[in-house]
Amino acid sequence: MSPKQFIVLMVCLTAISGFSQITLGSRRAVHDSATGDWLCSVPESTFGTDFTATFNTSDPWTDITIDGESVTSGSSYTFAQVAGDKKYALVAHIGDSVTITGNICFTFLPIFEFTGTFNDDYQITEIIANLPQNQGPTTMLSKLKHRGGSTNGPTRLKRNYHIKFLDADSQKMDRKFFGLRSDNSWILDAGQIDMLRIRNRVCTELWLDMCRKPYYSGQEPKALLGVRGDFIELFLNGQYNGFYALTEAMDRKQMKLAKLETDSAGVNTFHGMLWKAKVSDGIVRMTSAYGYNNNNDTWGGLEVKYPDPDDVMPTRWKTIYDATRFVATSDNTTFRQQVANYFDIPIIMDYWIFINAIHGVDSGVKNIYWGVYDEVDDKKITLAAWDLDCTFGQNWVNVPLHNESVVGPTVPTSPINNLFLRLHELSPDSFSVKAVERYQLLRQGVLSEESLKQRFHNRLDPLDRAGALARETTRWSKSTDIARQPLDFPSELEYIDGWIDLHMPYLDNGRFSPYVKGDANRDGVVDVSDLNKVVGEILRGETPMWYEDMNDDDKLDVSDINAIVNIILGKV
Repeated sequence: MSPKQFIVLMVCLTAISGFSQITLGSRRAVHDSATGDWLCSVPESTFGTDFTATFNTSDPWTDITIDGESVTSGSSYTFAQVAGDKKYALVAHIGDSVTITGNICFTFLPIFEFTGTFNDDYQITEIIANLPQNQGPTTMLSKLKHRGGSTNGPTRLKRNYHIKFLDADSQKMDRKFFGLRSDNSWILDAGQIDMLRIRNRVCTELWLDMCRKPYYSGQEPKALLGVRGDFIELFLNGQYNGFYALTEAMDRKQMKLAKLETDSAGVNTFHGMLWKAKVSDGIVRMTSAYGYNNNNDTWGGLEVKYPDPDDVMPTRWKTIYDATRFVATSDNTTFRQQVANYFDIPIIMDYWIFINAIHGVDSGVKNIYWGVYDEVDDKKITLAAWDLDCTFGQNWVNVPLHNESVVGPTVPTSPINNLFLRLHELSPDSFSVKAVERYQLLRQGVLSEESLKQRFHNRLDPLDRAGALARETTRWSKSTDIARQPLDFPSELEYIDGWIDLHMPYLDNGRFSPYVKGDANRDGVVDVSDLNKVVGEILRGETPMWYEDMNDDDKLDVSDINAIVNIILGKV
């Protein structure tokens, strides 16, 4: 696309919005065709103070008033004590028959404007970014599409978007937001089904704060196992579309995986590899490992993400196949001895604690990125967290709202990947004992009740002060995306606070309570109830948990019963 074509495109796309904007100084006030209001982004420091700016409009308006005070285009006006919940009534006339009415409102969040036609394929799109720290708007060219799995169904309304920024010649162009990485690829997360809209952002930040460095951090100290971002407000073809989290993309660059090498003959040498768990099947659950085809970009429910199959095909599945097959088929002894050769155990341990702490009902199997730094040197696989909206009492669906049988604070997290379950059940290298110790350490900091609750408050309070919560409620309350439930941010925040207060003690006294050999029901003592539980498991032919297997022979039998009886009788 030539610069001239780009300019023509900008003019044509801008015309689609249909309603001329006003400016306050050089700041653009964006018109919402649904409410008739204008929204202007200013620095947060402006809030609580008087804001004086030159009012301008290109429309032939006459008899203009703001809050009853007469103004003219080009004149100065002072907006008294700017606040997110404050509206300044604007009235104007065009000729003798047209009256313009609406309100001028303010936010300190960035405002993005999308103009164009959007679907599941990338479309050339104009984006106007109105940033609070900038005096004027920034116009950017991009290609943009809907993104997501179940959130991208034909009946969904508040869509997620994937943005790839372009220059005037339609080539990749990096952009930088919020002081984060400079890249052409960015995600807009709608929080579509989330009754608080911010769970994904809060949980990802929690993960980044609590997880340790991956095994290759010595080579790549800036590697991140999650994405960062912040909130913006979005207008879509002239209509307010709510607030979104603008985040980095999860990719090779974020995890700092080694790049593919291609020699002069066009032969590829694979180094870093990245796969995403998208569909919950036997492959993704690591309970089966049938054959793969390197000419396919999927293997079961896994999808290859790097190298990009659009650029490199055939791909290479062997490393993730070998690891999955090991988890699915290895006997208990082999698993204990070799699992650390296949997986980044400290990260796996932290994620095990994490998904239990947040009750990630959609994160124990799916929504995981599996990556290897450089399979030529070390085939060990680590992971990155993604898509964490079904957490802290939020289900995939909102009927019933807060389904206690699925997402209640005292319901075990399920489903869980077979890797995590076998590590927990077999405890190689004292995995389970170390996980309890790690959990107890984290409970003194990022996993304390107050710290968890404060994360939600810290993220929600600025959105409230900026007026974004009220605008989101007006736009999306009782939407079909949330099963026509009303958006009630104070009530949902109160629910999460109470949920945390019940859930963390539940974990303290359950999954992450200290281990006692022979304590089959994990209540802290060895007694007849444990004996009965083990007898029942023997009769059912169940595989023992490591702390029930009293003689460490990977089976339950009379010798284990006798050992427990001796503990009860005080003979040990």
